[in-house]
Amino acid sequence: MRVLVCSDRIGRLGPAGASNALAAAFASRGAQVAVAPPGLGGEDFADAASRFAPGKKIHRPQDGKQPLRVVDADFLDLTGIDGPPLAELMTWPITDLTGIHAVVDPSQAALPLTGLTGVIAVAARDQDWELAATLKANRQAEQWLAQLGIVDQPGAGAYGGLGAWALAGGATILSPLTACQQGYDLPRLARQADLILTATHELDFHRRGGPVLHWLAELAQQALIPLVVVTGRNFISSRELRLAGIEEAHALHSPGAEEFTVDEQQLRALADRVAASWMW
Repeated sequence: MRVLVCSDRIGRLGPAGASNALAAAFASRGAQVAVAPPGLGGEDFADAASRFAPGKKIHRPQDGKQPLRVVDADFLDLTGIDGPPLAELMTWPITDLTGIHAVVDPSQAALPLTGLTGVIAVAARDQDWELAATLKANRQAEQWLAQLGIVDQPGAGAYGGLGAWALAGGATILSPLTACQQGYDLPRLARQADLILTATHELDFHRRGGPVLHWLAELAQQALIPLVVVTGRNFISSRELRLAGIEEAHALHSPGAEEFTVDEQQLRALADRVAASWMW
């Protein structure tokens, strides 16, 4: 049996940690498991390698205070990196990032550097800058963009301008979901799998598990394989789950639990029970 595991955050666990806990339950029963976490929240893509169809390498820098170097990697994972102050970033030499995809948090992927919606304006409002200081910072940033030879655009403002530096080096800016799909070639993995397994912190009528789960439901429907979800709490009926493209949902806590936690041991125990009913 082949299982594709791609988990969102759940409880204290980020995507990679949750994916690995789910995968361990099926692997211990002899399944071939491909682990491809979306990397939301700063998790390291490279720690979870596919067992039946390896994906491309994704490199995560360890120090955001120095110019980043990419070696033998197709993706540069910037999620969760604290960018240096813009004044320091302006002194960085441009690194050749041609063909590299820079992965940024979804909240950063659409941010320009300048203008009313740019990160400088956001910082000015948050820190109560005077108008003169805001205008000066914008002018300096505009001059820097001109020196780099790029125009301001979505993603250029990621992490205070780190996105602009990456774009100037020839990189493209991607969200973690897009990077996951391209880096691990998720559609191909799904076609080879018998089951997709994921986790999400909560299943409710408003978010229905969030963008990772929505995306996986579409992937499962296209591949004509079941999608099984492990969650902290579930408020959605079996009928509505199937309408959303989810075969089953297994919850750790009842809907009435006002406060709940999910740790690796709890997730692994529930995943063991799920694996017992799904292995063939």
